[in-house]
Amino acid sequence: MSSLDRLCAAEEQLWLNPRVLPAAEALALTPYGIEDIREAEALLTRFAPLIAELFRETAADGGIIESPLTEIPAVRAELGVRGRLFLKRDSDLPIAGSVKARGGIYEVLKHTEDILVSSGKAELLDFESCDMRERVSLIRKALSGCRIQVGSTGNLGLSIGTMSAALGYDAVVHMSNDAKQWKKDLLRSRGVTVIEYEGDYSAAVKRGRELSLSDPNSYFVDDENSSDLFMGYAVAALRLKRQLNDMGVTVDAEHPLSVYLPCGVGGAPGGICFGLKCVFGDCVRAYFAEPVQAPCMLAAFLKDGPVPVTELGLTGVTAADGLAVGTASALVYDTVSRLADGEFTTDDDRLAGYQRKLNELEGLFIEPSSAIAFDACRYFGKGIGDDENTVHIAWATGGRLVPADERAKQLGYAEVVAALITEGERFMICKRPAHKARGGLWEFAGGKVEPGESPGQALRRECREELGIEIEPKGLFAKVRHEYPDLTIDLYLFAARIALGVPKPVEHTEIRWITAGEMAEYEFCPADEELLKLIASGRIIERMHSLADEDYRKLTVKIVPNVPEKRIIGVRIPELRKLAASLSPYETEVFLSSLPHRYHEENILHALILNRLKPVERLLPETERFLPYIDNWAVCDTLKPVVFKRARAELKELIPRWLDSGEVYTVRFGLEMLMSHFLDEAFTPEVLRLAADAAAKHEGEDYYIDMMAAWFFATALAKQYDAALPYIAERRLPEAVHLKTIRKACESYRVSEAHKAELRGMK
Repeated sequence: MSSLDRLCAAEEQLWLNPRVLPAAEALALTPYGIEDIREAEALLTRFAPLIAELFRETAADGGIIESPLTEIPAVRAELGVRGRLFLKRDSDLPIAGSVKARGGIYEVLKHTEDILVSSGKAELLDFESCDMRERVSLIRKALSGCRIQVGSTGNLGLSIGTMSAALGYDAVVHMSNDAKQWKKDLLRSRGVTVIEYEGDYSAAVKRGRELSLSDPNSYFVDDENSSDLFMGYAVAALRLKRQLNDMGVTVDAEHPLSVYLPCGVGGAPGGICFGLKCVFGDCVRAYFAEPVQAPCMLAAFLKDGPVPVTELGLTGVTAADGLAVGTASALVYDTVSRLADGEFTTDDDRLAGYQRKLNELEGLFIEPSSAIAFDACRYFGKGIGDDENTVHIAWATGGRLVPADERAKQLGYAEVVAALITEGERFMICKRPAHKARGGLWEFAGGKVEPGESPGQALRRECREELGIEIEPKGLFAKVRHEYPDLTIDLYLFAARIALGVPKPVEHTEIRWITAGEMAEYEFCPADEELLKLIASGRIIERMHSLADEDYRKLTVKIVPNVPEKRIIGVRIPELRKLAASLSPYETEVFLSSLPHRYHEENILHALILNRLKPVERLLPETERFLPYIDNWAVCDTLKPVVFKRARAELKELIPRWLDSGEVYTVRFGLEMLMSHFLDEAFTPEVLRLAADAAAKHEGEDYYIDMMAAWFFATALAKQYDAALPYIAERRLPEAVHLKTIRKACESYRVSEAHKAELRGMK
């Protein structure tokens, strides 16, 4: 499927720009350059005293409008990013609280300078050694009767409208129907006239432009065609370079910078992209990010020019209101079509998850439209580079001015309680009615905790309402957090017993009693599915405890000394082997997915399950996933998958990597697999070299590697004596391995007496 087909089908995708040129070549084709950006920054600096007077929150920075650059290591770890990850917090820009602040305020100030100069009042622009309050009053008087208008989905309107009204303009913002009500209310509270439209962003812009053109005293800020806005946005790149320098972050060919820019009409991300290429050249990669239903810039890239997304079968509607634009800016497209490195599109359902993750882990708030930048991480290693030397910047475009109640709504978590009601080995599940969210799926009885309720009170009330019974909660069994597209819930599962009544489906369509082995037969709500996994794992551990042998536990503590005693239950291998065979397919899948395990016996059981697992296409990745969690020789030596006997070609590819891993028990396992599968009919001299190299590389580092290497060569002497003997005769092995090999070979019944005598002479 082509990129255009995927766009029309509203499918998520990463698109890499095939027309991107080296920065110097692409910039030579644009009508702008670095000097234009420096001029824009100089104007903002000249007006800084006025800005500080008008907006006291900027006074500490001398009226300079800039946002922090913050490293976010917790989110980096959560998303599995290898390079450094930063958030460029234009979400916290003063005055307008969005990326639109620089560009929008720059254009208003430039227009103000033009008016004052052309009207012979340039002296009002001298902010040195003057009474700023008086100067503001004079500027407002000079601008009286002048109007500034703009069309906006919200953030540009906040920028233009706020600054214009503060300077004394008659400020008018034309807003589309997808603009947030709080943004409209905030603008009106700042003295801005807001005109609302039923149509989308393009309709608001079109009507605003028409009204402004009919008024000789009106100036229209045209987000689609304004080079002034574009240059104001580009100033961010100059300041970003200074911030990176101040933080000691290097950007060069060996330390590339990747920047992810949420994109609406394209003005702000286009200006920033242009600025980045001017400042960092080919050391920066700039990627736009758009919602799948409103990818107007990607549509322009794929159709060789701006085209309404509605003509391509898309709605243009998105939860990322700042990105709800149907047609890209022609000016931006013409400027960045050979500068932008690519773009990715994202489904709205992902935005809330990133937004909440950032808030939970770093304490930072951004709008959903800003959160789209984090979706770049899904393409790391799949077209977007990521290694230890890469610097990633997610560009947050809005959030500071979002009211507290709206923030609470966006970040809202619901506490939900559920009841694990049992009858012997069975427990109760309920089927949701079709008309509700997640209709037709199965769940545990329960519901939301209402304000003022304790979890226990909520659970009793919900079971009374849903099942017509009185229950007695016995204690918390498990807790999970799950992110649905519309809501994040903390789900608490309480063990409970029926105190009064017979359960009946009052609010559900059906009730059933099932065993853990029958769970796979039912489709559960995703959050309840997570609880089921905990139930399955818990039942397995319960069975282990029931099989515990105290004498064997004490023995295991002695022979596996590097495992803490509290992690050893004391279950004999034959019992664990029976347990592995008795698990249902669902229990087996759940158990394999529940790494890391808590108990030593769980790891033994995991190895025993893998020993039975097939086909090899399934076994190999599961084995590789398990190896890093092996922490002792007993688990390592238990892992002997039967299918490996028929998978020597696959093993031959993997074993060198295991031997080179640097992980003690992964190396030991690799040596064991060489010994088990490559000393008979599959033998080649290369096998001996691999083992010898592994022993030499880890010489003296770990007893368990030395012992397995010695076991390997003792077995090689039994099966391939002539080929293996030179490694002993010429003392090619580390001394400890050499001596242990001779001892083990002399203890083996498979080595002849004549060979043993020869080996003893080589000690």
